[in-house]
Amino acid sequence: MQAKIVRIMESWPLQLVLETGSGIEHVALKQDARVVRGGTSVDPGVLQPGQTVVVLKRTSTGEIAELAIVG
Repeated sequence: MQAKIVRIMESWPLQLVLETGSGIEHVALKQDARVVRGGTSVDPGVLQPGQTVVVLKRTSTGEIAELAIVG
C-alpha cells in the first residue's frame, strides 16, 4: 500500500497518520519495525511528513512491521 505521511506523533513506537487512496489511516509502527530507503535500513527517526512510503508488511494487529520510503 502506497501512502503519504501526513503527521507523525512523537510517541514510541511512532504513530503515523497516512493518506492513502482510500482515505486517512492512523497506524503505529511496530517497536522493531524495519524502515528502508534505497534498499538500506534506516532509523525510523528519518520519517517526515510529506514523504511517500510503501507499507511492505503488517502484523496481525495492524501495526507496520516494514516500511519503505520512496519519495
